[in-house]
Amino acid sequence: MNTTASITARRPLNWPLAVVLAVAALGIVWFLGKKIHYYVDFSADSYTEYFWPRRVGLIPHIFGGLLAISAGLVQIWLGLTNRTGKLHHALGKVYGAGVVVGSLGGYYIALTIPAGYMVYQVGLFMLCTAWVLTTSMALWSIRQRRINQHRDWMLRSYIVTFAFVIYRIGAQWLHTWLNMPSAEVADEIDNLMAWACWAVPLLIAEPLIQLRAVRRMA
Repeated sequence: MNTTASITARRPLNWPLAVVLAVAALGIVWFLGKKIHYYVDFSADSYTEYFWPRRVGLIPHIFGGLLAISAGLVQIWLGLTNRTGKLHHALGKVYGAGVVVGSLGGYYIALTIPAGYMVYQVGLFMLCTAWVLTTSMALWSIRQRRINQHRDWMLRSYIVTFAFVIYRIGAQWLHTWLNMPSAEVADEIDNLMAWACWAVPLLIAEPLIQLRAVRRMA
């Protein structure tokens, strides 16, 4: 059996994967609709008094995140269906660049958050760390020609990337459920989502990734 051919052969359309990615795409569009002012209006009114002084970190963070979340969605599809040609390689570089820029901006924001918001600060810092580590492992795996491990780490990396969207969806749902909570409760929601937006999806996805690895070895 030709192992290389079996790895590189394109797979038929995967409808469950297509549905998941379509839902993810809708989530990205919804997120951009909520935050489009950040991308088109570079002013103190758009960024508010809290973020405007930190725009040197926020602007790279949001644009790096946009690059990664857009390129990564296509990359997941191409990688899991074995469409690993020139487009896949080019978008991989775009995705990596987005992660580098976005994480550096995120670290800056985390390190300049005022005293008294330690839970949120550490959550954002660790999100950026998880972003860098998972993407670095994906890069190391592909350099070692470990294709399956590369795919697994890219799934983890994109789950962390998608935290942009999960944070906003979760925070808005909690605000609606609690019927416009007080400022103190709103801060607690932000603290919760700074961790839950990436840690919970990773926790849920890891058994599925491991199950996929077990099935490969069967």
